Amino acid sequence: MTAQITVNSAMERILAIKWEPDDSRVSSHIALLREYLRRAALWATALNCTDEWPFFDVAAHMCPLQRAGDAQVEALGIHFSAQPFYTAGIIEKTCEWFLHWDAVQNRPEVTKFALPDPYEPLIKMYENGGIFSTEHGFFNFEVGGFPRGTWSDYYKLAPLTDGFQ
Repeated sequence: MTAQITVNSAMERILAIKWEPDDSRVSSHIALLREYLRRAALWATALNCTDEWPFFDVAAHMCPLQRAGDAQVEALGIHFSAQPFYTAGIIEKTCEWFLHWDAVQNRPEVTKFALPDPYEPLIKMYENGGIFSTEHGFFNFEVGGFPRGTWSDYYKLAPLTDGFQ
């Protein structure tokens, strides 16, 4: 049985990702992950949920009843079930949260914060072949990594602007 779903731009972007690591761009991937961590720190502070940093569902904190459709979430799960094992876990979860974010990002209760899209750096990193894992307080890439740190380490970082946004 195939469900007809309305695919928005967030879903289209995720479905278009080739889940093949590109380690030749690891410095860009690290910069994008750090930018995500900075944005997550801004959102976690604004939403008073720094205990959930670095990975959390921003949309659920502001609009818990406004979510991506069940058909989209189910289609995303089916998509990831056919992807390499390393996309399971936090990569799959952040893609789902990106769908939920897409459903609420223009609502007044969200735009009043005037903060940047929290998931855009991660999605850009995934689109560019960035695959990471977390272990023992580190973010690991195939050929590099860095310590996780705390939300306050990232909160005051300058935004990434070179070739991004």
